[in-house]
Amino acid sequence: MLLIDQNRCVGCGICITVCPEAMTLEKGKGFAEILTENLDCIRKAMLACPQKAIKEIKDRLIFAIGTDDHKTIKSNDHVGQSLYFQIFEYSEGKMALKETRENPKFKEDETKLHGDPGKAKATASVLSGVDVLIGKIMGPNIVRLKNQFVCAIIREKEITAAMDIIKANICAIVHEKNKQDSKEKSGIILK
Repeated sequence: MLLIDQNRCVGCGICITVCPEAMTLEKGKGFAEILTENLDCIRKAMLACPQKAIKEIKDRLIFAIGTDDHKTIKSNDHVGQSLYFQIFEYSEGKMALKETRENPKFKEDETKLHGDPGKAKATASVLSGVDVLIGKIMGPNIVRLKNQFVCAIIREKEITAAMDIIKANICAIVHEKNKQDSKEKSGIILK
């Protein structure tokens, strides 16, 4: 699937010059958009783009969203303290709910500080097969979790609205996922 990375596109219009039949510039939005799947034309625009903002995304990604009520993203504590993780699959521009996993939660000892490795291990154990962990707040264990998942923050409350934010930022998510050096990996904020 060919997409415009909205975080990279600066609205220069070079892609439209190269491929006017398949590209448009939405000045109100500030970035280019793909009108049709004319692959040959869009690939020419991809090569001409000085920002490398036109991406071909073939990845199938698994997302886990922390929630207590299956409707809203966990907002009053770190994502690892969520009662449930809703597991979504992203493929070809679509998000589909696959399952809900109960979080066994690491039994928190009042004497232990946030960032206890046992909590990170407990969270990771329930998220087998997940590529991206979504929450509203990440705790200090992000230093451990970012080596296993793309850790992404979404400030939106409703999970259904978060789906559009995820799809609009899929290029940035794939870019973070594909980083080879764990020292380069960081949490990302999706807007």
